[in-house]
Amino acid sequence: MNPVIFFRIYLRILSALLAAIGSGGCTGERENRIDYLGQKPPGMVAEIFAPGIVSTNSYEHSAPAFSPDGSVVLWTVLDSAFRAHLVEMKYEDGIWSKPGIPSFADTTADDYYPSFSVDGKKLFFSSRRKVPPGYPVSGDIRIWEVERIQNGWGKPVPFDTTVSQGQDYAHSITENGTLYFSSSLGGGTNWNIRKSEKINGSYTKPVLLPYSINSVDYEEGPYIAPDESFLIFESQRPEGNLGLYIAFKHDDGHWSIPVNMGPEINSGKGERFARLSPDGKYLFFGSFRNVSADKHGADIYWIDAKIMDKLKNDEAAKMKIEQPLGDELINALYKNATDSSAPLLKRWLSLYPNSLDATVIYASILRKQKRNAEAEQLLADSKWNENANIIMEKALVNYAINKDDEAARLLSPILSGGDQLRERYLYLSGSLFDMTKFEASDNYFEKAMSISSHGVFWYNRACGYTHIGQKDRAFAALNKAASVGYDEKKNYETDPDLAPLKSDERWEMLLKKLK
Repeated sequence: MNPVIFFRIYLRILSALLAAIGSGGCTGERENRIDYLGQKPPGMVAEIFAPGIVSTNSYEHSAPAFSPDGSVVLWTVLDSAFRAHLVEMKYEDGIWSKPGIPSFADTTADDYYPSFSVDGKKLFFSSRRKVPPGYPVSGDIRIWEVERIQNGWGKPVPFDTTVSQGQDYAHSITENGTLYFSSSLGGGTNWNIRKSEKINGSYTKPVLLPYSINSVDYEEGPYIAPDESFLIFESQRPEGNLGLYIAFKHDDGHWSIPVNMGPEINSGKGERFARLSPDGKYLFFGSFRNVSADKHGADIYWIDAKIMDKLKNDEAAKMKIEQPLGDELINALYKNATDSSAPLLKRWLSLYPNSLDATVIYASILRKQKRNAEAEQLLADSKWNENANIIMEKALVNYAINKDDEAARLLSPILSGGDQLRERYLYLSGSLFDMTKFEASDNYFEKAMSISSHGVFWYNRACGYTHIGQKDRAFAALNKAASVGYDEKKNYETDPDLAPLKSDERWEMLLKKLK
């Protein structure tokens, strides 16, 4: 179906469903002045928010952002071509309007992640739209802001471009104007969370939040409390699938060790997009627990925010991050500084011996330093013998000392199935690539691609092989990338990573397959 037609149909369906809620359940007394689309408030068990209105068979890609005065709500929906659109509803004269596209939207450029300032005067969002004249052009997706004006919206402009430089996505802002946001800008720690303070009207250079809020894996979607007393974020960590974590700020300004938000929030199927309601009473979040053949994206859930009182009493929340160590460690990991990361991780584990994430990272660094006996002992002494990440590190140590049969024996139980199978194959493939065990690496990579393939994976693999002079493997991967749809000739011709291949006669043969 044409994506534009799909999206219009989606809006018409929402309009019809909203006819059923009319004034949004205005009979009787409400506990607050915000009408949450006529929905009955949840208790301490998470419930789907606004089924058929916000949570639909479409792909919701943000929590709803209600303005502090309750007069408007926006959220993100992906269409059938996975382009992102903002949806807006207005509350006027006790009635929610039909859903529509906000006046400032650019439906051709991916508008994501609406988020209000605490006073409600501005909306922040992420977009791939073109910047106006006079702004630096860089990166892919950046943060924008738009003023609320009488009966509508002003003209959106890029957020401070010394802060948001074009590889920035989710964001949240405090009452003092401090911006927390996720960025993929450079470094070796995947997506991570940064903050920039507003001082005397100007924003400071963004800084990474300390380890273990940030890690070497994926941290994104920060929601910061207006008073900066807690931070909720999504992360992929060794203890399980993508889930939501919360860190509390202690009186001295140091963050607590992050706490997994537990089974009341995290289903094990993937949770994202946390946001507190403007009145502080409810926590919204996205969950993939209902994914099926007919339902590919997240639904939006909500739960009574008192759940956070329980989490604040968790033992981990009472432990402070040693800020200088946490800052030094995340910066070393971000720079891929293996030699300086190792002693810092050793110090971290002496302070926080129950850190599964640090144990996995430290073992992998010891292995990369060919300190295999130390890695083996660290893993043998760990209490997480059933954890898949620990098992993979044990297996990789065995690969490193050429005990391939023992490695295969260890891996067999965790490679028999499960939600994370492709990711495990990819991790093993990358690690074995670094060991120059190319045959085993290719084997795991092909298994990963048999589960879910995309040409860009093959393309990136070809770049890796080019860097180390493995031209045969590089061309094999490029031809595979082209055959599965990654076939824009311009990308191949202009990529400096592939320059060493251009003198090979196979290069011209490859180009003939491209568009």
